Amino acid sequence: MHNAANISGPDGLYPVRAARLGRPREPGNTLSEATSHVFICFSSKDEAVAREVVEVLESKGIKCWISLRDVPTGQNYQENIVQAIEAAQGIVFLFSESSNKSGEIKKELSIGASVNVPVFPVRLSPIAPSGALRYELAIRQWIDIFPHRQHALGRLAETIKKAIGAPATEESVAPALAKKRARVPRAPIVAPGTQEFEAIRALLARHIGPIAKVVVEKAATEAPTPDEFCERLATHVTAPSDRTLFMRAVRARLAVKS
Repeated sequence: MHNAANISGPDGLYPVRAARLGRPREPGNTLSEATSHVFICFSSKDEAVAREVVEVLESKGIKCWISLRDVPTGQNYQENIVQAIEAAQGIVFLFSESSNKSGEIKKELSIGASVNVPVFPVRLSPIAPSGALRYELAIRQWIDIFPHRQHALGRLAETIKKAIGAPATEESVAPALAKKRARVPRAPIVAPGTQEFEAIRALLARHIGPIAKVVVEKAATEAPTPDEFCERLATHVTAPSDRTLFMRAVRARLAVKS
């Protein structure tokens, strides 16, 4: 195993250490499947707390996905982030002065909201969210990590298990599987590599950066109609005025295609 190295992260470079995060999980106390996980959303400046949160949660059988450990070497960082959020059963958001100012944090929460992933906010210090985060988290129930840290993390684990830890029954899974099998592959709204795709990607990239490519590909494949495609992309544009202009521009590009 190699010594410490760095990988690119949302707020700079994350150190990658040889030591594994977390302690062995308690037997018989896991979420519904081994592949299930909660996504840890945090600023790199709060890495020490993020590591502690992962250690506590995983000791209680809650598998975590954290970028500083789980992005494979040489893989596209942003694509891995998107895939991890989409596959997550929940997002543990570590709210601090640093994450309150992070544009990347806002993007991660926006992606989670677009696929209806529940958010569990953990406040690291007695401050209130501002701007887009104030709107995003207005109706969320906070867990304050202070002044009793271990008690708060234990409460977080219990909250996550109650919210997402119940195993699915055969009756609840069967209709979903039948619906999934019944899907017929279809052409995307816009195909990657086309002039329309690149134009729409560039429009969205002005608001969320290089991750726009992944977001547009997913929406183009999953959206049933052009209008739904526009709506899905628009959820990633924060300001209402910018969102209106963005949707108008995307619809114009789709009209060119048709």
